[in-house]
Amino acid sequence: MATGLENVDLAARDSQDDAFSDDSGYDEGYLSTESVASSIFQYEEENGRTYHAFRRGKYVIPNDDREQQRMDIHYHSIRLTLEEKHYIAPIRRPRMILDVGTGTGIWAIDIADDNPHSQVIGTDLSPIQPTAVPPNLEFQVMDADETWTFNQQFDLVHTRLMNGFSIKSWDFFYEQAFKVMQPGGWVENQEFDLNFTSDDGSMPADGAVQRWQKLWEQGINNFGLTGRCRPEVMKEKMEAAGFVNTAIRSYKIPVGPWPKDKRLRQAGLLFLVGLLDGISGLSVRTFTQGLGWNVEELEVLLMEIRTEWKQKRIHTYLPL
Repeated sequence: MATGLENVDLAARDSQDDAFSDDSGYDEGYLSTESVASSIFQYEEENGRTYHAFRRGKYVIPNDDREQQRMDIHYHSIRLTLEEKHYIAPIRRPRMILDVGTGTGIWAIDIADDNPHSQVIGTDLSPIQPTAVPPNLEFQVMDADETWTFNQQFDLVHTRLMNGFSIKSWDFFYEQAFKVMQPGGWVENQEFDLNFTSDDGSMPADGAVQRWQKLWEQGINNFGLTGRCRPEVMKEKMEAAGFVNTAIRSYKIPVGPWPKDKRLRQAGLLFLVGLLDGISGLSVRTFTQGLGWNVEELEVLLMEIRTEWKQKRIHTYLPL
């Protein structure tokens, strides 16, 4: 099986639902209540990592420089695999774009640069985005699990790598997205199904990665979250919220430079580089708070995982 990238869930709102809205103004109430305040920069420190202050304790992944580097490396890996496409939805000139869970803002910055006619808004719990951005881009602090208060009507609502540990309820997410969509607009979720596997049986069934997966999912569940994004379930939730023309695009992202295809080999190398350090941030709060492990125990497991990923004979990938 050729290795591609990810499960990209696409959905369109019925263009007959409403008339198109010309309202492009910002909701001043939203901006005043959710804009930058000093408290959101007072990051929480734990086990040598920092975490967001807004909605303290809700997100299990750090927001520090190490995690931001991991985000940006994986962004380039994904972009390589998607052949430089920002999104898959059949939109030629989106006027209003919303990037939920923007992280470092790299996707929002690139799409704003490439689409100067578009107005782009990126939202996140952490204000870690740069201040020097294209003039058609704005970042806002927002909890996507709370009611969205945008006045805008968006042509594209986008997420990438939010997964079940960032979005507590996809049902609620799609209800809110539908509410702020322009008729005929699209929502696109580019999400991991966090389930490392291989097609040729080269991934050890009793290896460190498999042990980590089972433990990590248990720990995430103890937070009331899930690391799995099953595309068929997400598609059903989209349709329940009122979206039509839903579709699933399935890809695979390699862990390591093992594919024959040069582009995918580069993508796999980048993905592995990001994981070798990034697996620590993905794990530490989940294992220590969710499972009661100490950091020393966790580091032993992570060393075994890194060793396994570096073996050329193991052809691991991650469904997205």
